[in-house]
Amino acid sequence: MHGEIAYDLVVRVAAPDDRARFEKLLDRHHRRLRRFAAGIIADRDRVDDVLQDAYLKAYRKLPPHFANEAHEAAWLCRVLYRCCLDELRRTRRPVAPDPGRPVEDIDRRLSLDRALRGLRPSDRAVIYLVGVLGLEHEHAATVLGIPRGTLSWRLSVARRRFRELLDQEGIDDA
Repeated sequence: MHGEIAYDLVVRVAAPDDRARFEKLLDRHHRRLRRFAAGIIADRDRVDDVLQDAYLKAYRKLPPHFANEAHEAAWLCRVLYRCCLDELRRTRRPVAPDPGRPVEDIDRRLSLDRALRGLRPSDRAVIYLVGVLGLEHEHAATVLGIPRGTLSWRLSVARRRFRELLDQEGIDDA
């Protein structure tokens, strides 16, 4: 599967001593990280590149242990978030519709994509971390490197702005 390229490459290049540990870490979090990257980047072709970059950086700075699974998820999301921002700074390309979807689904998806792209990357990240990935506010704040109260405020502002953009797109049940 095309989406597994980054995952497989990093596991293959990992040193034998850390390979099993890192593979387990990615097994637990890869799908969540992929969704997060896709929400920020919104271009499937670039998501794999960003994931690969994030996984290599994570492997190089892999801590000896984590307190629990939530901490390792927050740490990985933070590494990935920084890689996503780097990618957004490098280039921006429009999202192409998927020709295999019915027209209504494509129109709705494009409207949702336009509304999401209307948000700042930091607002998209807040919405994805909390609303889509289901991270607790404390862990989402850790990923973004901000205090928990600031995250709650940003989430409120981002949701309000997203609702406004959805209204402009004519989507009222998202």
